[in-house]
Amino acid sequence: MRGSRFGRLLFVALLMATCSITLSASPIFGNFNIDGTIFVTPTTITWQLSGAPFTVDKAVISNTGLTGSFVGLGGTMVTIRDLNNVTEPSFDVDAPFAPQLFITFDGMPLLSAMNISEVFHGIFPNTCGGVPSIGQVCTFDIPGPNASPFNFINNPPPAPTGPNAIASFVFTGVSADGLSTWEGNFTSQFTVPFQTVLAQLATTGVVSNTFSASFAVTLNPPPPGVPEPPVSALVGLGLGMVVLAIGMRRRFSSLR
Repeated sequence: MRGSRFGRLLFVALLMATCSITLSASPIFGNFNIDGTIFVTPTTITWQLSGAPFTVDKAVISNTGLTGSFVGLGGTMVTIRDLNNVTEPSFDVDAPFAPQLFITFDGMPLLSAMNISEVFHGIFPNTCGGVPSIGQVCTFDIPGPNASPFNFINNPPPAPTGPNAIASFVFTGVSADGLSTWEGNFTSQFTVPFQTVLAQLATTGVVSNTFSASFAVTLNPPPPGVPEPPVSALVGLGLGMVVLAIGMRRRFSSLR
């Protein structure tokens, strides 16, 4: 009787361990959105929560648009690391860099972290001066070899209120386990033209505003000739280990 009870407990424990190992090793995929506050200087990008307690290097996962690995994470936070144009540069040409840690998931630490490996240069010309008007576009230059990732557009309304600017920028990278690739599209909306935003940056050295970002994470295809193991095979392996463990326990008991 005691051996039977021990066997059942062992079965449950090993099954839970097997499932935990399988889940923790699963590659990430799907979509999620975050929002927070961004701070931009000529050389850095930093982040914080938009509401109290305004924690630095944090953003909130939205409750909508969650798919795949990120279902159920709405309302939880991510830790999002600061960027600078030395370790995460943006060049005038496509130029990936060595992956750097960027995002981890506070609500599910077992999910693979997301490493950043490219900051795309803005696509607009450096037409950032002049009298503000609707339809103007701008990607401003940064001193030195690096380039700005920001795409500014002056949107309506017209005078006397004046245009409102929107800035967009794109990052991409790989998961820390190397099994997935991600792309993040960031947007920040202003109530003033981009000329005013850039004048503030030139005068004070920093601009801050709220932002939102949408991430799409896709699985990398397996290498040629290396088929991806099906989930059923992993489950079967785990159950086989459990049955083997119970059999060994019974054999040990019979020898006593």
